[in-house]
Amino acid sequence: MDSSCKIAVIVVVYNKSCKGSITCQALKALRHTKVSVLVYDNSVRDFGNASYCEKQEWIYFSQGENVGISKAYNVCVDHLKKYMLADYLCLFDDDTNISEEYFDALNSAINDSGADIYVPLVFSAGRLLSPCKIKSNFNVSMFKDEQEALLYNRRDITAINSGMAIKLNVFDNYCYDEHIFLDGVDHNFMRDMNIQKRMIKVFPYRCTHEFSGDSKPSMQSALTRFQIFARDIGYILQNSRISYFFIAGKRAVKLTILYHSMSFLRTFFRVSSFKEFRGEAYERKND
Repeated sequence: MDSSCKIAVIVVVYNKSCKGSITCQALKALRHTKVSVLVYDNSVRDFGNASYCEKQEWIYFSQGENVGISKAYNVCVDHLKKYMLADYLCLFDDDTNISEEYFDALNSAINDSGADIYVPLVFSAGRLLSPCKIKSNFNVSMFKDEQEALLYNRRDITAINSGMAIKLNVFDNYCYDEHIFLDGVDHNFMRDMNIQKRMIKVFPYRCTHEFSGDSKPSMQSALTRFQIFARDIGYILQNSRISYFFIAGKRAVKLTILYHSMSFLRTFFRVSSFKEFRGEAYERKND
């Protein structure tokens, strides 16, 4: 890639130290790749991340609370634009394992194409998690194999945030919707980019991601996550109630059976009234 092309990495950390973050440790271990690193700390208590980032000469942001993914991204993007720190930005969760080869593959892809957005092949528990295909009702279907994903060029492609690389000028007239706290931020972004007819390229780098759905959390943690999921999907699909009932209702039933608790169904029916999406944005509380 042209030496004048600058890459920045945005990592959102939640309730853990940078020392305990797979992503942060991978970035610290880089030897041959120069990137600007921005860490947005959504932790609700102090893990010593400010001093850690200062030692690494990383840019650190925190409001001492969980402001959500969308706001964290917007803060970091605004900083990159203000100080012209990058031509491309890469998004990572705090639990994605990356290496020098990721940036080598990304550089090659940028050299070979003029895409606006680049997404790698992300695997979780041995299966291809991202990219995938999404319908207008937010139903997702997986690619049968890597080759299909690499060759796919239709306007229903989507991907998770982690590992995604985006040309900074995409944000000249765009920002993340801060009504969406966590779930669906990535798919909503990709839907918007497809509507704008942005060029999206899948590049051949395999990375692993610790997807939250691969483990069984405590019931209270699962209920908190479902509340966020239901509200986010409810906001995104507020004009498509049938789709919301199908997606959120299906998950509510699954969690009700798994945890033997009606709390999930009660949350589902409360959010399904859609009252909180009218007028001002609803308030979020920290986990």
